Amino acid sequence: MIGLNEQQRAAVTAPDGPALVLAGAGSGKTRVIIERLAYLIDERGIDPRSLLALTFTNKAAEEMRHRLESRLDIERLDAWMGTFHSFGLYMLRRDIELLGKGRNFTIADDTDQLSLMKRLVKDLPAKFEKVSPRTALSWISRLKQEVKDAPPETEELDAEDDACRALWHSYHESLHRANALDFDDLLVLPVKLLRDHPEARERWQRRFRHILVDEYQDTNRAQYLIARYLSESHRNLFVVGDEDQSIYSWRGADINNILDFAEDFEGAGVYRLEVNYRSTAPILMAANRVASNNLNRLGKTLRPAEPEGAEVRFVQLEDSADEARFVVEDIAKQGHAPKDCAIIYRTNNQSRAFEEALMAKGIQPRVLGGVQFYRRKEIKDLLAYLRLLVNPSDDESMRRVINVPTRGIGGTTMAQLEEYAGARNATLMQVLRDVEHDESLPTRARDSINRFREMLDNLAVESKMQPVSYTLEQVIEQTGYREYVEKSDEKDFRERIDNVNEFVSAAKQYEAKRGKTTLLDYLQDTMLLSDTDSYDPDAPSVTLLTCHTAKGLEFTHVYLVGMEEGYLPHGTDFDPEKDVEEERRLCYVAMTRARKSLVLTAARSRVVYGRTDPYRSLSRFVKEAGLLQEKRAKTSAPSRTAAPKARAAAGAPSGGADSGALKSGTRVRHARFGEGTVMYTSGDGTALKAKVRFKTGRTMMLMVSAAPLEILK
Repeated sequence: MIGLNEQQRAAVTAPDGPALVLAGAGSGKTRVIIERLAYLIDERGIDPRSLLALTFTNKAAEEMRHRLESRLDIERLDAWMGTFHSFGLYMLRRDIELLGKGRNFTIADDTDQLSLMKRLVKDLPAKFEKVSPRTALSWISRLKQEVKDAPPETEELDAEDDACRALWHSYHESLHRANALDFDDLLVLPVKLLRDHPEARERWQRRFRHILVDEYQDTNRAQYLIARYLSESHRNLFVVGDEDQSIYSWRGADINNILDFAEDFEGAGVYRLEVNYRSTAPILMAANRVASNNLNRLGKTLRPAEPEGAEVRFVQLEDSADEARFVVEDIAKQGHAPKDCAIIYRTNNQSRAFEEALMAKGIQPRVLGGVQFYRRKEIKDLLAYLRLLVNPSDDESMRRVINVPTRGIGGTTMAQLEEYAGARNATLMQVLRDVEHDESLPTRARDSINRFREMLDNLAVESKMQPVSYTLEQVIEQTGYREYVEKSDEKDFRERIDNVNEFVSAAKQYEAKRGKTTLLDYLQDTMLLSDTDSYDPDAPSVTLLTCHTAKGLEFTHVYLVGMEEGYLPHGTDFDPEKDVEEERRLCYVAMTRARKSLVLTAARSRVVYGRTDPYRSLSRFVKEAGLLQEKRAKTSAPSRTAAPKARAAAGAPSGGADSGALKSGTRVRHARFGEGTVMYTSGDGTALKAKVRFKTGRTMMLMVSAAPLEILK
């Protein structure tokens, strides 16, 4: 434990029982977890096989394992270290039959789920209101993250929720019939296993005697329950987190898990890590000023280990093009190496101007959070074939590849097969096995179906005896997939064939790393990869990424762009009662990614969703950070149209009657939507917008000049 400060040492050597480590940004939380594990193994003599360390990304888990093995000088440590989802998968591989499901399950990714839901929405009986597939999936996911089932049929719901409830049942029936799980199931089913099966719960509690959780502020209800059930008998739950970095409520994370830890786990020790080893003093001071405006905090006082550093800069530009040019020219002017720089923004659509500006200067941009390798069409096609080899009941995979490459099984034949499957409540593969002598199908279609089915059957048998990479190569060869790509995509076929070849290489690398493994293991592990797992900090390019994607990463120089009301804080889903605090935490996370320098930028005018907004209000977070506008020279190619000057303070009213009368809490009436209450306003004059929550429960963002509101006394 050489080199630990006093606070870190106290946390590492905490006695048995529940412990909460409040670790501010850059305070060495990963080292504390590693040293805690080393302390338990080296000093306490705990069997590594009884240790469970859970985090949120594969990259973080791999780094943790590598550092711990290096710290202990052990080639391979038997402690279980990984993400919540991979641990849920680990449990289900062993015990899913207790839940009435088969072990050869496959995992539906987001595109598989969307494809399935589109069909279910289309088939929804006319008595239900039509909802979008994404709305239905979000409704289902929200309930599952809270470990809830759909409301009973006896409970009266509004029309949209009633349709979603019907889709809940058909969605899960389809998954069950296909022996498939979605990502939420990897958390929900382990909870049900631990909750409803005492013998399994006791066995898993005996297996893992010390539970350590990283990034505890990001846990949702299901993850909280997994940690609680596993530690129930021995109470050895050691969690590390920072409430100021809780930024994932939109995917179910509950900040109350960390805020209420000391109450939920009686006798819990609370340890604070308050020395920041990442950022310079000016960066840390500006970030702390922003975070201190939140009310939902446990509180800590971060101190910089490095007291010196360049001042945080703020620059306001004319428009988005001017902003992008400034950032690119400033990188060159300051002499920053591209690999040391990151451009961070709130929404993905902000990246385009910066990509173009970088490429115009001959600098390669690297966008994190774009199309992932395993989401590309050719890779998903081949994955669908592999999934069918281990789970012939996977109807979504069958639909994807039954006629890819084209083999004479067209839309008419497919509709007939779907009809057969629906009438018999059978899977598509079961139907394919029965059509050999069905003369209602054309002879050519029957022959194609039989050849296709026989190919899959033969490959399935062979896959049980051969390495994954060999099976993949056989799928590519026997389907003629490379030739299909070359003929169907004249423009980009070389890149797509390179992707196919890279997929084979990835399978071989997996085998080299894991040793002897099954195709099922490979498929299940592949589905858990995230878009930051392949991030290479030494790549010679400027990194572009959202504030959310930046979580867990750090860069020498950071440009945090788009510091305007509506971007950061984000305006479309902004609620002063809760969301503004999360947006503030998001700003804090982005600012604390910077090690040596931090520059914030905003635009006075911007084209948003195809319309020019000439009066962009400065983000309130700029003022909270205590930053002043920097005087600067013009960029090399100034904007041709200069927008009117924006207000210097966030949300400052122009003095018009509308902006003065409409404020948070004002009761209003809309001719169409009825009575409601103003949640917040942004802009002023003709650009004044108001977000209103109506008595119906509906929330709307209204352009006041286009949708006049009557103020109620």
